[in-house]
Amino acid sequence: MDDREGWVNKMLEKHVETRSDDYWKKIIEDFQKIHENEERMERQLELEEIQRLKEEIRKTKEEARKLQEEARKLQEANKHVEDADRQIEQMNQVMKLGIKAMLANGMSLEFISKSLSKSEDEIRELLK
Repeated sequence: MDDREGWVNKMLEKHVETRSDDYWKKIIEDFQKIHENEERMERQLELEEIQRLKEEIRKTKEEARKLQEEARKLQEANKHVEDADRQIEQMNQVMKLGIKAMLANGMSLEFISKSLSKSEDEIRELLK
């Protein structure tokens, strides 16, 4: 076995020695080109990933902008609801004062109920 390994080693050495410098230069150049291509491919993949992330960020920003706009609209709607609630409360206070005045002037609850198109229970509830 040792003779055979020695023979293989000698053959390899002879094979390496018989190759010209141009042959080795060509192998080195080919290796360098392969390495450069791999680096270019890695950079291209990195650039594609960056572009994908940029697009994702743009979409996220757009969603955030839409959500902010919706929040603004909701705040505006809530403000309108609050204003309407205030106006209803004011109208109820005016109605309450009017009913109290009618009752003080001797009008019956039944007459006030018919006049205001409200049930007697609604009027009692309003007076609480």
